[in-house]
Amino acid sequence: MALNASVLLLVGVLVRLASSFIALLAWYNHRQVVCLLGWSAAMALSATAKIIGFWRTPGTMLPLTLLSNIVFVAGYTLMWTSMRRFSDARLTLGRQALIVLAVCGGFALLFILAWQAGAPRRMQSALFALFIAGLTLTAAWETWRGYRRDGLRTRHIAAGALVCIAATRLVRLGFLILQSADVVSPQTAELASSYALYLNIFFLLVATTGLVLMAQERADRGERTGRYDSSPRTTPNVGSTRPAGTRS
Repeated sequence: MALNASVLLLVGVLVRLASSFIALLAWYNHRQVVCLLGWSAAMALSATAKIIGFWRTPGTMLPLTLLSNIVFVAGYTLMWTSMRRFSDARLTLGRQALIVLAVCGGFALLFILAWQAGAPRRMQSALFALFIAGLTLTAAWETWRGYRRDGLRTRHIAAGALVCIAATRLVRLGFLILQSADVVSPQTAELASSYALYLNIFFLLVATTGLVLMAQERADRGERTGRYDSSPRTTPNVGSTRPAGTRS
């Protein structure tokens, strides 16, 4: 039996909003971990996109679907580029914004062209799923490869969860294609899609946990080495103080 779509939508929105708040709170205490802020924005934007999509009607199908998808793509592009900035400080905020605009513009162009060509809604859904899966896998790669730079072992948790999130998107895409080819029945595709969506929500929580653990591991390492650059509240180096009147 397929899981209830309305319940999954509500749970998905609530989980994303909770994840956004948790990541934002963690970023407040670990300002150098910029990927937390990107993840918070991605979760907030994806929750907003789902709410926008809920209000679609036959008369507003094109504009609201396009708006919802663009907001979702913008959030996941921001997530990927934030992971990149955390691993490579050479990526500036301005370049990050340009990448987000370019990806969203490219998606919007392809979506509109598909709509104008009379492509079925399944093809438009497939395009959206490919973009989100691609962005999530790219974010997972950025998270994984950063381990060679800073050695944060908790990166593996976040990277693995991101791969699983992308996998759930690809599973739904696969069943969408199989249904279009009349290989599986609509009931089977709906069943698989509902459980893939459930797992997607679960791995969002795992990824959020992994990112928070990354920030904490970096902070703990700073405490052991006497460096407190991962938190906005620095602790003075007591050993550097000199007695009054002492010259260097």
